[in-house]
Amino acid sequence: MHPERARWLTSPAGIEALASVDANISTASPTALAAALRRRFAPAEASALAEQLTIRVRARERFGPAAEQLLFTTEGLEMATHPLVAERRASRLRALGAPVADLTCGIGGDLLACIDAGLTAVGVELDEATVLLARHNACARGAAHLVRGDACRAPLRLGGMAVLLDPARRSSAGRRFDPAAFVPDWESCLGLLRAGRTGVMKAPPGIEHRHLPEEAEVEFVQLGRSMREAALWVGEGAQPGLKRALLLPSGEELDSTAAEIDSSPVSLQRYVFDPEYCVTRAGLVRQLALLMGGSLLDAQIAYFTSDEPAFHPMAATFEVLEVVPFALARLRERLRAGRWRAEEIRRRGFPVEPDALRRLLGKMDGDPVAVLLTTLRGERKAIISRKMAAAGPAHD
Repeated sequence: MHPERARWLTSPAGIEALASVDANISTASPTALAAALRRRFAPAEASALAEQLTIRVRARERFGPAAEQLLFTTEGLEMATHPLVAERRASRLRALGAPVADLTCGIGGDLLACIDAGLTAVGVELDEATVLLARHNACARGAAHLVRGDACRAPLRLGGMAVLLDPARRSSAGRRFDPAAFVPDWESCLGLLRAGRTGVMKAPPGIEHRHLPEEAEVEFVQLGRSMREAALWVGEGAQPGLKRALLLPSGEELDSTAAEIDSSPVSLQRYVFDPEYCVTRAGLVRQLALLMGGSLLDAQIAYFTSDEPAFHPMAATFEVLEVVPFALARLRERLRAGRWRAEEIRRRGFPVEPDALRRLLGKMDGDPVAVLLTTLRGERKAIISRKMAAAGPAHD
């Protein structure tokens, strides 16, 4: 976004203009919306309003009604921390009691959560337009200082602060997967974290474990069925080497201090359990299996099994109906013979994507079942199963 557009949007005239436009009009295409708004506003103003209204349609999915009070850039919305994830992080920072230096604050997703948690917070952002929008967003919530500057040369003394970092992982060419290509780069980020009293950095949930420093505690954060981030914590309040799986919005946690099973893999039993992504990313399948009374099916596969049903927020439970050596024609034939419809398809250690298999199976009628695709001791299997849920409000 051009700084001039941001200045107008954050001015009294821009704020009044945006508030005067019916929010329902934002469902139109940006081009059509801008054309409609030119009947009331100058072309540059109409374009700025159309952009904001269009972005807000998507922003409501993440920020809810609060999106109506915020200003966004497209990139800023894509990078902004989900409010529930930011709230959890701010709660942990509040327990430490240190002022927060958000050195890559963007439009202010984490900064707003820190303000709401009652923390003293300073935001640093390099892009001029984004600073203007972040300042507007922060003032709508309370008090925070916003500074335009480079995270690596921030005009702050970090020694007594909690340093918060979210390095940019996108460019005009697309996503960056190499941490050395992040902005700031990985090593610079680690140096900034270590400069503070405590530090936390958002990293992609799929980051390779070899990039994680030994002194870091790492939280693999999942919201609903979506992995959100791997959060690296260092310094005060962090436990070096700890891996934690965190499932939101419930707040369910499991970490690497928990006991784990040490038994050898067993044959498939009556029930199969599929851990949530945060558990597998944190490497805590054996810990969860022990909690649920299960045994591994294969040392390289995250599914585990038991002859008794068990339920936990961090795993899905399935009752095995039939096991089919995998072949498309054989699986399709068996589903039709059982009058089953593959409502859900999951895979672990299997080369075929669930959506691709669903297309290959074609339209089928019958009772809904789950098909779990996996490779056990070198053989590809399709486990036809029924998803189960425990009785009681705690598992609804």
